Amino acid sequence: MNQRMEWSRLLSPKKFRYSQGHANNQEAGSDDKQNGRSEFERDQDRIIFSSPFRRLGRKTQVHLLSENDHVHTRMSHSLEVACVGRSLGRKVGHWLIEDKKEKTLPNKLQSSTIGEIVHAASLAHDIGNPPFGHAAEEAIREWFKEQLTGDVEWNGLLKGTEIEDLRCFDGNAMAFRVVTRKECYVGEGGMRLTYPTLGALLKYPWTSHSAQCNKNKFSCFKTEYDYLCDIAAELGLIEKTRDNHEYKAEYARHPLAFLVEAADDICYRVLDIEDAIELRLLPENLLYDQFHSLLEEDLSCEHRSLMENQAISPHTKNGLMRAKMINQMVTEIVNVFTEYYETIMEGRFDGSLFDKVPGDSICFAISDLYKKEKLRPTIYQNQRNVPLELGVYSVFRTLLETSVEAAYELARDVKHSYKTQIIQRFVKYNHSGNTDEKNLYQVLMPFLDYVTGMTDQYATFINKQLLGLGN
Repeated sequence: MNQRMEWSRLLSPKKFRYSQGHANNQEAGSDDKQNGRSEFERDQDRIIFSSPFRRLGRKTQVHLLSENDHVHTRMSHSLEVACVGRSLGRKVGHWLIEDKKEKTLPNKLQSSTIGEIVHAASLAHDIGNPPFGHAAEEAIREWFKEQLTGDVEWNGLLKGTEIEDLRCFDGNAMAFRVVTRKECYVGEGGMRLTYPTLGALLKYPWTSHSAQCNKNKFSCFKTEYDYLCDIAAELGLIEKTRDNHEYKAEYARHPLAFLVEAADDICYRVLDIEDAIELRLLPENLLYDQFHSLLEEDLSCEHRSLMENQAISPHTKNGLMRAKMINQMVTEIVNVFTEYYETIMEGRFDGSLFDKVPGDSICFAISDLYKKEKLRPTIYQNQRNVPLELGVYSVFRTLLETSVEAAYELARDVKHSYKTQIIQRFVKYNHSGNTDEKNLYQVLMPFLDYVTGMTDQYATFINKQLLGLGN
């Protein structure tokens, strides 16, 4: 008989706390609204008012260092994903309560509650991403791969999971680290979000041991291994692998994590096209030409008239098309979720909801467009981005070399060079407060926090300072 997750545990409003090596969730939250806010709405507020979220406003989504104010940043992308996620959650919640009449749902559950959880997790889904978009993730991975296969002095101080964490660096794992450890109550549960929000945020609820089999994707560094296991146990996520000695673990996804992923998929597929149109990389009428036939029933006479009006700007027309497309895609994703519901609840669903949509859908059509029209090279590897990405590699080489150099000295507890003392002040790293002072990995992680937390502009500035090129 297959295991099955239960909503009564998946939606527990308890807040995550962690201190002195063990979870402490005795002071459970309440699902009743306090001061007009539910526990999940409080999650949303804590995320939005945090420093890492604020910095997303100056981090690249796709197009590096763009001066066009209409092009998305990590923050505008995250806010839009959260809106779509909220819609997905509410629709799924309504289906669970009214149509499915799921027996394991908590008493008095409202469909809006599911929307609140997905909304909160969606807000935080990119909060750990480094500056300069995905180019930076690749730069970090490549630099560590080069170093960890070479004959460098500090190489021998890292082992097993620590090496894989660095070689397969993933912004998803950094996001989990930020919200559970680095912000607010440092080392004491971080933002102290609710367990369901953290579960929905865990897009890849496994450690780096299986990253190679999952396109370098994972959501938990070794430093947060105990957190992952505690959250999975509290929520009742189905365990697939666990080895405490090797710090390896893998769990089935929280069902709402699929909705967070789908919201991200919807937004980046549609809005990356819109940004490319804005930058004149793609024809301005591409959205209408490719998708209006699939939206005939949803396009009113007024919308058709606006689309044909030459006085209306292409930017406005694309905004109208985008709204209609996303609305239809939300419905399509909810239909897939309900179709595969039992497989999802049993932890046997592979892939994403977006990949399971039928051939007559907007979701399928836009995926097909990316493949057939070869949009990816035009959007992501265009001539504007290529030289800038080379610059990203150069910036991160300097930042990482300096960080590892300083961490190595600190881990060995030798006399610190003047350069390391300066870097310590930059990072605000307190060596005496480290619980494992001889472990290079533990010493290095705060440096990685600092580097990945930078905005595009600040990373560029610090790089110039380190090279002696600053003003």
